[in-house]
This record gives sequence, C-alpha cells and structure tokens, in this order.
Amino acid sequence: MQKLIIALLISSLFGCIGTDIVDDTVPPRVAIKNPIDSLKVGESYLFEAKYYDESGQEVPATIEWKSTNEEIVSISTGGLALALMPGETEIIASFQDASNAILLVSGENTSVVVNARSATLSTVSSYPLDGTVSLEQEEGGSLFLRFSDDFNTTSALPGLYVYLSNNVTTKANAYEVGAVTQFTGAQEYSLPPSVHITDYDYVLFYCKPFNVPVGNGQFMP
Repeated sequence: MQKLIIALLISSLFGCIGTDIVDDTVPPRVAIKNPIDSLKVGESYLFEAKYYDESGQEVPATIEWKSTNEEIVSISTGGLALALMPGETEIIASFQDASNAILLVSGENTSVVVNARSATLSTVSSYPLDGTVSLEQEEGGSLFLRFSDDFNTTSALPGLYVYLSNNVTTKANAYEVGAVTQFTGAQEYSLPPSVHITDYDYVLFYCKPFNVPVGNGQFMP
C-alpha cells in the first residue's frame, strides 16, 4: 500500500513538471491602455500607453505619439488628441522598435470601446483545462475576472492558481489573482482598482507549488 501511494505521488509530480518552459522571453510591446474608436469634433482626449520589455514587465518609457492625418486629429507629444474635422486617422504609440496603433474616427460623438475582453482557454499540460474567461468592467468601475459555465479542469491539480500576465511563458512579474476556488463552472474574482482592463493580455493557470504551467488564454480584443 505504501509503495502504491509513493508511486501515485511521483506520477502526479511528474505530470505537472513535465510541461515546464525554459524560454520565457517575448517581443517588447507598447500597449495603448485607454483606446477609443471615435472622438467628437472639437473635443480632446488624453491617450495613455505603457511599454513592456522582453520579460513582459512594464518599464518606464517615454512614449512617442503620432497621428497619420494631423488635419483630422492632431496629437501632442504627451498623447493629447484633438479632433479637428470629420474623417479617420491612425493613432500610433511607439517606443524604440515597438508600437501600437488604433483606428480613430473623428465625428459626431466620443465612444470608449473596451469594457469586456474574453479568452478561450487551452491546456499546455497533461491535465484538462478549457472554457472561456473574461475581464469585465462594470459601470461603477469595478473589474472582474469571470469564468463561464463551460470552464473545466480537474481537482487533481496540486495548488491551481490563476494569474494575469503580459508574458504567456512565465508567471514571473504576473499579477496573482488567487487560488482557483472551484474546478468547473461559472465563478468570478474581483480585481483591485490598480488593475485596468487593458493592463494584461494573458490569463495563466499554474501549479503554484511546482511553478509550472497548466494552461492559458489570450484576451481579445
């Protein structure tokens, strides 16, 4: 009996650690944190952006801003855009070789585009993990990470935790949401005001005791 228990423990351990990832670098990127898709003529809007290095960590950077059509929408070096006449332009935020662009319509109203982002989960281990999760911003400003009814994994996982990150290959520098409280079905996790809906591009699931990945998903848009 004792040998059987030891064998099961070893099997569980190697089932988890067999998926460890060595290369944890990602391309540096710039992210526009408060995108909009339209700006009313005569109004201004202050864009914000952040720069993430090869580890997916936010680092200080002086972002350069550009409008591809300054006659439609002008933008200052600090990211303050002013809609001058009806039309379309691209707003580009860049730092070194990384950039991020959005299409902006100058017209009759101003509209904010991002209040929900969703991710389809897939496993990267021998354990099942699938379903849909979403980041949802409510009218009062509260942000939640919500798992849909189709979320499914296994309670056999030792210490399953969920993280938000900008690097799909590692939870280093990731935001720890917490331990997964149930292994199937809908559930939600409240996030603090310091976390913005566009701060992170990936949701990660890890065996925390062994520091190895179980599955992940990329938030869209």
